[in-house]
Amino acid sequence: MIKKLLFLLLPTIFYAQIPAYYSGINFTQTGENLKTQLATLITNTHTTMLPYTSSSLDTWDVIQQTDLENGSTTELYMLYGYNDFDAATNNDRSRAKNLMGTASCIGFWNREHTFPQSLANPPMDTGIPGVSTDIHHLRAADCQFNSTRGNKIFTDGQGDAISMGATTWYPGDEWKGDVARMMMYLYVRYGATTPASTIGAGSRAYSPLNDMPNVFLEWNIEDPVSTVEMNRNNVLQGIQGNRNPFIDNPYLATVIWGGPQAPDTWNTLTCTLTTTWNGSTWSNGVPNKSVSAVVNANYTLATDLEMCALTIASGVNMLVPSGFNLTVVRGINVNSTANLTIQNNANLIQINEVANTGNITVIKNSAPLVRLDYTSWSAPVAGQNLKSFSPNTLNNRFYTYNPAGTTTATAYNIIDPLTNNFQPAKGYIIRAPNNWATSATVYTGQFTGVPNNGKYAAALQTGYNMLGNPYPSTITANEFIANNRTIETLYFWTHTAPASGGVYPVNNFASYTTMGGVAAAAGGLVPDGTIKPGQGFYVYSSENEQVLFHNGQRIKTANNQFFRNQEITDNIERHRIWLNLESATNSFNQILVGYSNAGTYGFDLAFDGKTMDTSMTHLYSTIEQSGDYVIQARPLPFETSDKVNLGIKVNEAGNYKISIDRKDGLFENMQTIYLKDNVTGIVHNLANGYYQFNSEVGDVKNRFELVYQKESNEIIDENTIVVYNTNNNLIVSSSIHEIQHILVFDILGRTLAAEIDINSNEFEFQHFSSEKQPLLIKIVLNNGKVVFKKAIF
Repeated sequence: MIKKLLFLLLPTIFYAQIPAYYSGINFTQTGENLKTQLATLITNTHTTMLPYTSSSLDTWDVIQQTDLENGSTTELYMLYGYNDFDAATNNDRSRAKNLMGTASCIGFWNREHTFPQSLANPPMDTGIPGVSTDIHHLRAADCQFNSTRGNKIFTDGQGDAISMGATTWYPGDEWKGDVARMMMYLYVRYGATTPASTIGAGSRAYSPLNDMPNVFLEWNIEDPVSTVEMNRNNVLQGIQGNRNPFIDNPYLATVIWGGPQAPDTWNTLTCTLTTTWNGSTWSNGVPNKSVSAVVNANYTLATDLEMCALTIASGVNMLVPSGFNLTVVRGINVNSTANLTIQNNANLIQINEVANTGNITVIKNSAPLVRLDYTSWSAPVAGQNLKSFSPNTLNNRFYTYNPAGTTTATAYNIIDPLTNNFQPAKGYIIRAPNNWATSATVYTGQFTGVPNNGKYAAALQTGYNMLGNPYPSTITANEFIANNRTIETLYFWTHTAPASGGVYPVNNFASYTTMGGVAAAAGGLVPDGTIKPGQGFYVYSSENEQVLFHNGQRIKTANNQFFRNQEITDNIERHRIWLNLESATNSFNQILVGYSNAGTYGFDLAFDGKTMDTSMTHLYSTIEQSGDYVIQARPLPFETSDKVNLGIKVNEAGNYKISIDRKDGLFENMQTIYLKDNVTGIVHNLANGYYQFNSEVGDVKNRFELVYQKESNEIIDENTIVVYNTNNNLIVSSSIHEIQHILVFDILGRTLAAEIDINSNEFEFQHFSSEKQPLLIKIVLNNGKVVFKKAIF
């Protein structure tokens, strides 16, 4: 779908020291004082005021230099863009730099004032060089998309750029950090002319000055600085003379306005004080994000703890128990005979991208396993050998995943566990120890090594890939997807149904998109938007690309799910229905259909999710009649006339049932949900219980529809009518309306029995002769309504 921005990786992001450009700034100052100093600097060094349009160097010419794609001399990035591969041009992510604004808007780019000209005070005048011609907030954007945005103010959201209402705009996951840092620059540079509070929606509670919207401070962390931003900053210093400080160091925003702490690129603006634990007390008070900690005696966290840096002395053991979170702003140094243990369900979170020294131990419990079960693992530390992690697993039962493989044998490649260590961000399939119990038992994995920290990139191929959480802390799935906009769906292997003869009878993959999660077969946990330490998982990518993990994805949690019920605060509406497919002996799969202001009737990247394993019996929805989807997002406003096409693949003929697992939003207490069977014509109110049906082997893409209103010509299944057998007699009973006619058919549609002019609430077919088989019974009531019932006789 898109080509993701390449992010600066760990070896190149750091300055050896604070750049000379900032040599006159006193970084011991905070708040308004630091803001004033930076304002003076970027104003005094803004030595060239560009003309908006001119025969000499103007804003058109400069944007053709600043907005170039990585490695390109001819293509520009389009702000808000996200798709170079569909037929539309307005959402393009790149464009030839010579296709600049003309009389025709379609297929051309123009100059986007990220702070709309009309909202400035006074409004910007492009005839006067200055704020209206400052390239630090002028970006190339598709002409049509630019018009769609208009002068709407920024608000939070998820996914691609979209209008969130009549007056608000979400710039897209890939661009929100760029926007945040541009708005910070403009406010510091021009003050009351371009106040951030005018252009950003929502609370400003983070800021003691009440002048910076929370959303910009959050975006500053969630979407890290990219090479595009750094390149723009460098080029603009050479042309305009000044820089955007918040690109050079996002932590400056935290120092001025507070809020969640951004990483300090220079790793120098913190840790001015130290406190030491002597076994009973801290020498300088309990540490915090500004105070480093030296642990000279054994220490166990009794509450969440934050500190600027951490040193653990020789021979000392420090323990983070289950349910607690240890946050360290800078680096961790564990002496050679010391140890830091992160128990199962605990988190070690770091903010700055710095190297750690010394080994820690991370404990992680698997879901319950039986012998021959497999689990997806990933190491949160460097240096952990595969074999020593699971010493009783056979050497030929350690695997990596090959996206190019077309069969199980070619997709899962054996890796020698004796000579290989876990690699960061990579997932591994490991079978349970060969002496493992035959009853489901938790495997306690222990990782030992230097804690992973900072950015990690892994190569993806188009299709399914296997990754792993590289950190000794939980990461948020929504932010991971947001930072990697080729990823469609996350999949978690759950082994809820054991293998029989080496074959799994049902689909054991739970799935997750930003629309929500669905369980695998046989119940199991529903992914809740978190990815735990040690967790390997699969993703579906729409392109060959790199995937990025970074510290801003790490979060505090305290739950037991191995694959926080995270409160969603992204301004995305979600109204959802979860449906289960089951038989008398198996649970097969779960699907999610939802309505969202980020959804469309077409495919929505990061919201719609494909079924991973289509070889098993499964229920699915379709999008434009293409593919089997386990998660589908549809648009708002919700219309009761909407119909959702559902298909089913069946590997074994028999009776099945579809039921609602749960629902939320407008479906919670209000909207009725019907399932229409396009084979039998029955429309069943799912509020009355499951719908049971019979199916032959096959894949029927339009077997069912999810509908929300009755149509006068449809047949409605009423629970007031009951069909049962007693002593070989078939009885049809209607508790409200009298019965006029009854016809009994076999599954092939042949009439087995018929009775007319009954005019009674009950009728009995005595000595009903039929071999055991599914029956379809057509019942015509005295009010003219037709009801179909199914029975096994």
